[in-house]
Amino acid sequence: MILPFDALNVILDNMNPLGREKISIFDAQDRVVAGYVYSLLDLPVSDNSAMDGYAVRFEDIKDIPSKLSVKGVIKAGDSVVGLSVEKGECFRIMTGAPIPENADTVVEFEATQEKDGVVNILKQKKKYANVRFKGEDIKAGKKIDFIGEVINPYRLSRIVSTGNVFLPVYKKPSVCVIATGDELAYPGDSVNESTIDSNSFFVKYILKDLNLDVSYLGIARDVDESLIELMEYAQNYDIIITTAGISFGDFDVVTNIEKKMNINWSFKYVKQKPGKPFAFGKIGNSRIFSFPGNPVSTAFCSFFYLIPAIKKMMGYKKYMHTPIDALLTKPMSKRNDRVHFNRVSVKFKDGNFYAEPFETQGSNIIESIASCNGFAMVDSDKIGEIGKGERIKVFLYDFESVFDK
Repeated sequence: MILPFDALNVILDNMNPLGREKISIFDAQDRVVAGYVYSLLDLPVSDNSAMDGYAVRFEDIKDIPSKLSVKGVIKAGDSVVGLSVEKGECFRIMTGAPIPENADTVVEFEATQEKDGVVNILKQKKKYANVRFKGEDIKAGKKIDFIGEVINPYRLSRIVSTGNVFLPVYKKPSVCVIATGDELAYPGDSVNESTIDSNSFFVKYILKDLNLDVSYLGIARDVDESLIELMEYAQNYDIIITTAGISFGDFDVVTNIEKKMNINWSFKYVKQKPGKPFAFGKIGNSRIFSFPGNPVSTAFCSFFYLIPAIKKMMGYKKYMHTPIDALLTKPMSKRNDRVHFNRVSVKFKDGNFYAEPFETQGSNIIESIASCNGFAMVDSDKIGEIGKGERIKVFLYDFESVFDK
């Protein structure tokens, strides 16, 4: 069996961006930037005031107090063509308003007193105080390098402010998911002895965080023809995800149809717990991820393998999960030489992360992924008890909950 990080590297080597496209700023949220963006203007477009106050010549306020005559008022959006400040003069000026000719300093209202068109400057100011200079934020033609970054409101604000309406992004992959098994029922069905297909909906919604709409193709029953029909249609997608049916049982339909459908597996089975029967390969031009049927196994494989793989295909600059170091709050035991990824609840306290293992680590216990926030990795050569207080690596899947009080 292949080791987890070797399996991950095999997958990543087979994932590349699908190309680029230009989209408008109105559709850019959560897309990944694929090329440089250049500012179309200076920002600010002219020297302007950072405060409500008075636009003055620094020469006139060297000696405090200083009295100046007020020539008028300038607000944001006004033109200052033809306006200038001469000796002993000033303008009332509002935040964002352009600086008139000869003025080089703005004195805020709080440092002044005005009466009958004359203002008394009461506080010494440095030259250029409260003045924002043309191009101070960004100059026209300046390159903005967000390549590989996701467009969030902060980055989008930068792009929109520079006058750009369109930007290059990586194309999004199309993704579908197929469940397998006679025992499965659709949500809302009368379940009786059946099990609700929660795996497909886990996959569908974990990829929502990547701004992907996953097509749910339904449940293939435990006969080859049922899955073949869905797989033939699934090859219209860039990524195919199946759940269950990947072992060697009589009714493991993914295994049973692999030769008929010409699936070329890169590996099948990973030396890990949960998720040992996990396979990755190609079918036609599509990549196929075949996850185990146990819900925890599908959840782990989706998190650990699928998300980095799709992020790389989407052009993310950073697509790998980064573990944290945490101290165990109680012991864990390990009885085999597989790499274990145990569910733990991590909290941050007094400068350290602390990981509390879930009481049972069965791959069918959905409560373990719902209640916890990380997968604690125990290497294959570590067998026996991992004691309380030992430092372990944890891959967090719910970072915000770490800091909940």
